Amino acid sequence: MLRCGPMKQLVQTTVLLICSFTAALGATDPGLQQLLITAKQQASLFQNQNSPFQLDVDFVLQIRFPVRGHLTLKWASKNRWLRRIAMQGYEQIEIRNGDRLYTSRSMDFTPIRVGELVSLLQFAEGSESLIVRKQKQRMENGLAVTCLQVAQENVKAKPHEVCLNPASHEILRDEWQEPPDEQRKEDYSDYFDFAGHHYPRKLRLLVNGSAVITANVQDLKDVPFDDGLLLPPKGAIERRQCDGMKHAVGLKTPDPLYPRSASENKLMGDTIVAMTVLTDGSVANIRVTGTSTRSMDDATLQTLKRWKFKPAMCGSEPVVSDIEVVVSFRLQ
Repeated sequence: MLRCGPMKQLVQTTVLLICSFTAALGATDPGLQQLLITAKQQASLFQNQNSPFQLDVDFVLQIRFPVRGHLTLKWASKNRWLRRIAMQGYEQIEIRNGDRLYTSRSMDFTPIRVGELVSLLQFAEGSESLIVRKQKQRMENGLAVTCLQVAQENVKAKPHEVCLNPASHEILRDEWQEPPDEQRKEDYSDYFDFAGHHYPRKLRLLVNGSAVITANVQDLKDVPFDDGLLLPPKGAIERRQCDGMKHAVGLKTPDPLYPRSASENKLMGDTIVAMTVLTDGSVANIRVTGTSTRSMDDATLQTLKRWKFKPAMCGSEPVVSDIEVVVSFRLQ
C-alpha cells in the first residue's frame, strides 16, 4: 500500500505457507524438464521412500543470535511420521497419523526459522508440476553447471533459478526474490547415497547473502518404525491434513497503516504474525512472533484482526489451518 508523505511509505503483507518450492511442468525442451525431474526425484526422501528410516540433523538458526539445535525425524510413510525439534528454549514435536497432524510445542507458536528449516530439508519435493522457462550454462570452479529458470504456474511471482550438475543430477542451489526486498538462496552440498536416493549432508538458507539456517545431516539410516510413536502428546494441537489440501486464501486483507511516529522517525521493519484461520474464514490466536517497533506491531495486530479468508479445504470440507504473515514497513 502506497501513501503520500515526506517519503513514499510502502506497507506490504506476505502470507507465508511454509512448504517446499513447487512449480508447474511444461518446459519447451523435454530434456531440461526431465533433467530437473530426475534431480528432484533422486533427492526426494519424503515422497519416494517406501521403507522406514530415521534422519538426524544438527542445525544452527539465526534468531537474533545463533541458536543450535537438533532435529530427529522417524519416518514410516508420508502420512505416518514423528518429527522432534529441540533447541535452546524451545521444543516441538509433530506427529502425522493418517489425515491428522498433532503439534506439541513449548511456546504458543512455531518460530519462523523452524518452519524454514523443515522446508529446507524437503527441498526436493514436488517434482510433478514444473515450468522451465529457459536455461543458462556456466562454469563454476571448473564444473559445468546448468541453471534453469523455473516459474510457478498461475502465480505472479519472479521465477526461481535452480542450478544443478547435469552429470550427477545433484541440485546445487535454488535462488529467488522474496518481497519486498529479500534475496534468498538455498544451497546443497556433500551428497551421499541412501536407499536409492542421493541426498546432501550440508544444506543452508541465505537471506541477502547471510546464512540464517545451516543444517548438517548427522545420520540417515534404516530403522523399524514403532507405531506407539503416533500417540499424540497430551495437550497437542490437532489439525486435519489431506492429499491435495488447498491452503487458505485471503478475501479481505487490507494493509495496516504506516504509523506516523515510525514514518516521521524514518523507522522501518518487519512484523511477523502467526494466526489461525477458522472454518468460517475468520482469524483467531493472533500473536506477534517477530517484532519491529511497538507502533508497527500494534498497527499490524489491529488490522489483521479484521482479515477474512476462504478457509483451507480438504475436498469440499473447510478445515482449520495455521498461517504466518509478514508485514513489511518500508520508506522509499
